[in-house]
Amino acid sequence: MVDNWIATIYIEKIHYKSFSASLEYQKNQQGKISLLGSKNEHFIGYFDLNTTEFHFVLPAYQFNEATFSTHLDIDLTSQRLKGFITLALPQTPKMTAFFVGDTDTLSFSLQASHRFTTLKPLVSFARLEPDVVPWIAEYAKASSIQLNHLSGKFHYSNPSELLQSLKADATFFNGSYAFATGFEPIYASKIDLNFSKGKLYILPRNGTFYSLPTEQSYLTIDFSTEHTMLDAFIRTQHAKLNDPILALLKFYEIDLPIKQTLGECAVDLTLSIDLHDFNTVAKGTFTPSTSEILLDKIPLKTEGGIVHLDGTNVTFDHFIAHYGDNLASARVEGKYDATLEKGMINIDAYAVSALQGNLTLHNTNEPVHVSYIIEPKGDTLSVQPSHWNFFGEKLSLEGFSAPFDYTHASVSVNSLAFSLSNTISGSVQAVFDGMKKQTDAKLHLKQFKLGEIELQHVPLNIDIHYEDQNAHFSISNSSAWSIHQLPVLISPFDAEYKNNTIVFEDIETVLGDLFKGSFNGEYRIDEQEGTISLDNMFPISPKMVPIIDKKESLELKLNTKDDVLTISAPSLKAHFATIPKGWKISLDDISLLSNKSPLLRKYNINNGFLNLFYSGESSRYTFNGEIDYPYPLMLINDAPLSHYKFSGSHQNTTTTVRVNDRITISQTPETIHVRANNAGLNLPVLFKFLSEHSEDASHPTSNDPSPSVHMYATNSYLYLMKGRKILTDTFSAIMVDDKFDASLRYMNGTANLKIRNDLFSIEGEGFNDKFMEHLFALSDFSGGAFSFQANGKADAFDGLMRVEHTILKDYKVMNNILAFINTIPSLATFSLPNYNAKGLPVDEGYAHIAYKKGVVFVDNFTLNSPEMKIMGNGRADFNENQLEGTLTLKTDLGSALGKVPMVGYILLGDDGSLATTLSLNGKLDDPKVETAIAKEIATAPFNILKRTLVYPFLWMLDDKNTNKKSH
Repeated sequence: MVDNWIATIYIEKIHYKSFSASLEYQKNQQGKISLLGSKNEHFIGYFDLNTTEFHFVLPAYQFNEATFSTHLDIDLTSQRLKGFITLALPQTPKMTAFFVGDTDTLSFSLQASHRFTTLKPLVSFARLEPDVVPWIAEYAKASSIQLNHLSGKFHYSNPSELLQSLKADATFFNGSYAFATGFEPIYASKIDLNFSKGKLYILPRNGTFYSLPTEQSYLTIDFSTEHTMLDAFIRTQHAKLNDPILALLKFYEIDLPIKQTLGECAVDLTLSIDLHDFNTVAKGTFTPSTSEILLDKIPLKTEGGIVHLDGTNVTFDHFIAHYGDNLASARVEGKYDATLEKGMINIDAYAVSALQGNLTLHNTNEPVHVSYIIEPKGDTLSVQPSHWNFFGEKLSLEGFSAPFDYTHASVSVNSLAFSLSNTISGSVQAVFDGMKKQTDAKLHLKQFKLGEIELQHVPLNIDIHYEDQNAHFSISNSSAWSIHQLPVLISPFDAEYKNNTIVFEDIETVLGDLFKGSFNGEYRIDEQEGTISLDNMFPISPKMVPIIDKKESLELKLNTKDDVLTISAPSLKAHFATIPKGWKISLDDISLLSNKSPLLRKYNINNGFLNLFYSGESSRYTFNGEIDYPYPLMLINDAPLSHYKFSGSHQNTTTTVRVNDRITISQTPETIHVRANNAGLNLPVLFKFLSEHSEDASHPTSNDPSPSVHMYATNSYLYLMKGRKILTDTFSAIMVDDKFDASLRYMNGTANLKIRNDLFSIEGEGFNDKFMEHLFALSDFSGGAFSFQANGKADAFDGLMRVEHTILKDYKVMNNILAFINTIPSLATFSLPNYNAKGLPVDEGYAHIAYKKGVVFVDNFTLNSPEMKIMGNGRADFNENQLEGTLTLKTDLGSALGKVPMVGYILLGDDGSLATTLSLNGKLDDPKVETAIAKEIATAPFNILKRTLVYPFLWMLDDKNTNKKSH
């Protein structure tokens, strides 16, 4: 048809945008088309035309660094076309685009000869929008890119629909994709790219982002909207809200107040980014596992919880947060609107355990409520009133609201009131500057009374400065205290906290009117140990002069491990330690303390140990210990005791002591009560103790009045010496200052004793034979009554003793006399045949004695018996165990004259009785008996009676040799 009507066609110029073309055709010849580009590029193609088809070829030509070649075939009968275009770009494989069409629609597909290594030349050639180019050419990288499929279709009348119909499928190998400037890309061994309906889908397989798995995460770029949109779908169960993730969110102007330092987080987050203006909309949830996080710089351990993000609104709910090492646990929730810059974080602390468990909530059903309020005009920290258990006491804190500077992490608290069980109260003023890491606080104590510790003068201000992990404490004024009713004055002082150690120096302390000294030392918190030096101790009270030397020093060791405060003084082997609701002091070796104490040395307390306990609830002291004492003042079953076990208590000025379960001592400021049962009091040792420890009246050690001493004993005795003791049913005594009054009772006998200024006076009467048997050694009695009296000093006294209506049995002196008489027939008149069987009946007997430093003088001894009358005198030296004396024996003449074989040996008296004189010499327990009748012949009969009987004093006192043998 064309050939029939047209022979020649010539079109000089055809314009389309920046291109121009010309066409030449001659019938039955090959036509030519000339193309001219915007940069004067000249391309020539050739075509064939007949009645049924049009065939066009454009040989290879250069255009925008690309090499093209085109083949086009048109079926004129069916009005359909087909063809292909080859495209070659630098650093890219050869690409061929195949296309088919009709008068309305054109479809195409693209194939590449091999894998790509870069998309930059292709993107540059495509002349995409500048905002889109980096997301395809710059941020996507791979070792190789395989084009799996690319096709499209559009109507000639609407070429823009190509974007919706275009489909592409490619694979990036060892690829990466960076969707934010300045951040690491997503890495994956394989990234699938799909383009469909105007959207590019980027799907990393087994990818990672900052070493975190991407899992189900992917990206899309939507080219179909007015502004190209990038959507990032971050969906992973093992992410982490660490610095890189938070920085990425921050890049898109999304602020989360939580930073995760340990643990994982399930993330379902969508980021929609306008690539024209980078306006970003975020929506998603963050669900952390059990984690360690930072909440506005506060380190927490968390359980549960979920964070919701919707645009600029952030909410977090159902968090259980733990602060410190079980220090506090709380429920946390909050919300924040980044557009309005408003938000609130609510913290309900339901469990708190600080200060090693000594600070806890008073009621776990009443949590402490804290609100952190965020506003453009300024943040605020609001804390509701709260109640606490502080070392077993109720601590109440007033609620407060204070401005909070988030930029500098700074908050100021002005006059926060507090009270502790109505015994300690005051207020605190503080400024916390987190940026400078420093805190300045002033503690204002208005009342302080904790147990037995009380602040006497208020207020007391304590300044605290904390900076760079170091703290300085300062008290600028002296403070007066009462500790267990002891006034204590503490000077102004400073203390430093550095490197986990508290150091203090020159804390001058005055303890009542006792002593003063200076404290220096340090305490290492991490080791829970410290050292304290107590220097320049100076006694103030005269009572302390014997105990503390002037300017004495004492080194102490401090330990607070296992919730127990222990203070040790190694030089004294002394230990102080806290116990539940109190404390105790142990002295392992009293001698180390007595070396420093003249008072203890004076009373010979230098061998033993002591434990002292204190209960704060009852203000009660208890103690126990053991000592070895050089004075055996106590006897059990006649055995002297030198080892004493004691225990006791002190409360409200009353002290009670129990010694060896036999003696109880109770003391008040006015009196001392001593009670004993089934025990003996060693009188010689007691007199020795009193003598060696008596105070010089002209040099008293104290102006304080001495308490009166009341003693009461039952079933006890006063020990004199081996075999001699004074029995008592009851014994009572009272001593006031230097006055001592005592009385004892045994059966029907009573005795009274007075001591004044080292002089004593004693009288007794009505004592029976059992009393006498224990009092007089080497003799037995049956029946009778005994009375006595004495006056003087312990080492020099005289006295009178009287015995009535008794029978004397097995008396050693009498035994020796009768044995001697039986050996001399001329003295048979004085023999007593019934003595061994029945004893010697005595109507009365009495003696006057004088004692001085171990020597007894008997100047008048008389014993009246129906059988015989004995008179005598003598001297007994207990120091030398010697006896000297004479005895005169008298018997009735009428009854005995027939018995005398030799009258020359008998002296006849005026009363008609016969008498003889015997001498006693030798050891006290076995004297020799000799007759002295030759001397008596030269004197008037019975005018001068030799006072020969000295030894009866042995009824009271034993000799040293006897003691030695008994031991």
